[in-house]
Amino acid sequence: MEALTQEYLLSVIDARNVSELRNVFNEYNSVDIADLLKELPINKAIYAFTTVPSSLTADVFAYLDDDYQQSVIESLKDADLKKILAELYTDDIVDVVEEMPTNIVRKILRSVDKTMRADINKLLSYKEDSAGSLMGIEYVELKSSDTCASAIAKIRKLAKEVETVSWGYVVNTKRDLLGYVSLKTILSCEDDELITEIMEKDIICVHVDDDREDVAATFKKYDLSTLAVVSKENKMLGIITADDIIDVIEEEATEDIEKMAKMIPLEEDYFEVSSFSMFKKRIGWLVILLAASTLSAMVLNSAEATIATVGILTTFMPMITGTAGNAGSQTTALLIRGLSLGTIKTTDFFRALLKELFVGVMVGACLGVFCYAWLWLEQVTGIVVVEKNANFVFLVVAASVFLVVVVAKLIATSLPIIAKLVRLDPAVMAGPLVTTVADAIAILIYFSVAKQFLLPLFI
Repeated sequence: MEALTQEYLLSVIDARNVSELRNVFNEYNSVDIADLLKELPINKAIYAFTTVPSSLTADVFAYLDDDYQQSVIESLKDADLKKILAELYTDDIVDVVEEMPTNIVRKILRSVDKTMRADINKLLSYKEDSAGSLMGIEYVELKSSDTCASAIAKIRKLAKEVETVSWGYVVNTKRDLLGYVSLKTILSCEDDELITEIMEKDIICVHVDDDREDVAATFKKYDLSTLAVVSKENKMLGIITADDIIDVIEEEATEDIEKMAKMIPLEEDYFEVSSFSMFKKRIGWLVILLAASTLSAMVLNSAEATIATVGILTTFMPMITGTAGNAGSQTTALLIRGLSLGTIKTTDFFRALLKELFVGVMVGACLGVFCYAWLWLEQVTGIVVVEKNANFVFLVVAASVFLVVVVAKLIATSLPIIAKLVRLDPAVMAGPLVTTVADAIAILIYFSVAKQFLLPLFI
């Protein structure tokens, strides 16, 4: 089968070749078709959606981006939209509804039946970023009294209506979750064996109000493809599938990167956000960081006498501050990632501090020795010339490098864990913020050491 191209898809639509167009939707991957279709004028897509059976177009519709979906919904007649929505799973419709303006939401709700509308409204009622907002309600539900034979019959009947048949969830008459069983296990057992005898009773599930980051962590920890969602009373409500979690992981990683860069996370793709919106999302943190950077100016102002007496110190200041920022950034990157994955907990605060103290001492000592040797090399080659007390100047700079590395690593360890303790996202303590704080403290350490040990030699 040849690769599908935009030119070929467009030629089939322009030729009004309905038979060939149906073959395209039937034979090629829905994701690939959606990628090509959204580059075409909307009237071309509408022709496809109104001539190809909805059983084939529904999946393609689900993979279109939000703006193109909106254009399709606006252009389709209610009857055609109703056919497509009838083929979508409830959680997919909810994903669409959450991104649409009010008039489009009304059209969608008008195009689904009463039962579906109630299910959509129920899913929309759950807190954003909770397990409930991610779950689907179409799954294989089995009874404790089912045999393997009756379970297979149920699965066969439900196959077209549920998202996955890989797992069946066993409930009693009160809808308490009793366990779950894989299709593979059912098929490998005798027809008359009871499901309760072969099901997994060590239940792994999440509660409907659990945060989506916790849900993602559960998927990763237990290497799952689906996960049950229950109420606080352990009533079975729905399932979350791996494809939903992949989206969550991508969104959370993107959000953390944006927070680490000190900007409010974008809710749309880069080119879809206006320049003014980008300005509003960036300016707040930049103002805060600008204000914070005045700490460095205050420290420099207090060290005015030392700088006036030992002017050569300013030559090495960028090296001191740069080393502090780099050392701190290394640590925050590891701490934030560990806190996100759950491998580091807030209770590990002092353990992490001790570990980074040892690392800081070793790294600081190594950098201090290297710094001293490098400055002497520059002195010998004439790159930097210190005319008076060069040896003591280099020792002060090297000692300052050692101290600022140790302190920067301790600060960079503390800030993300403290943020987690006060229920802030640890990512807000990364990058520019740590660098700004570390710079100020590095300058304070540098000139304090110089004032104590170097200034007397120059007076």
